[in-house]
Amino acid sequence: MQARLSPVVFALVYCIAYTVVLAMDWPLFNYYPQTGEFTWGWVPRLEHAGPSMTWYGLMATAGGVALICAAIIRDKPVASALRNSLWLFPFAAMLACVYMMRIFFRQWFA
Repeated sequence: MQARLSPVVFALVYCIAYTVVLAMDWPLFNYYPQTGEFTWGWVPRLEHAGPSMTWYGLMATAGGVALICAAIIRDKPVASALRNSLWLFPFAAMLACVYMMRIFFRQWFA
């Protein structure tokens, strides 16, 4: 038996997981480019290391959740049930991310 990943489930779960992970700030890892250090999970900011790059850790967390769900959940029932509304998930995730980042947009356009 060949293991198959569902691309539809991966895309849907990734959109939802990324929004949740971004809202809760749950990165899988942080990278500090000034010192070249990696930290696993969320840790308090390392003062000697400068600012961290968290975005890659957030994407890895959401990707891992989506990969697990895509391996478990079958594609056909989900795709047929959501055939005409699949576009809503990335659109809603984009709007949610813009809303969570609204403070940065206010700084740019103020």
